[in-house]
Amino acid sequence: MSNFLLTILAAYGICFGLMNDKAAFITGPLRRIPLFPDDQGQTFFARMLSCPYCTGFHAGYIAWFMIHAHVVLTAPSWGMIGEVVATAFASSAACYLLDITAEWVEHWSSGE
Repeated sequence: MSNFLLTILAAYGICFGLMNDKAAFITGPLRRIPLFPDDQGQTFFARMLSCPYCTGFHAGYIAWFMIHAHVVLTAPSWGMIGEVVATAFASSAACYLLDITAEWVEHWSSGE
């Protein structure tokens, strides 16, 4: 399996976990930070963690650093910056598409 596919799959796993409070020790405190509250009282992180595109972007660079940590620590280069940013954007698109597909499958398989 290529590193890119592995990174995208890992990013989707991270995104899914963050959006569905599977890591409540991280998401709970983030949601309570009173950063840019809206009219309904939702904070910046509460809104971000409900959006697969937004959370997928951050999950993308987290996954990239987790998989490529050995390269970053041993032989960092300026080219890595472009790869990290491209992976983050690819991850955001992939997480959005996978989340929408999962919602569609759930809707049509529920018999409603």
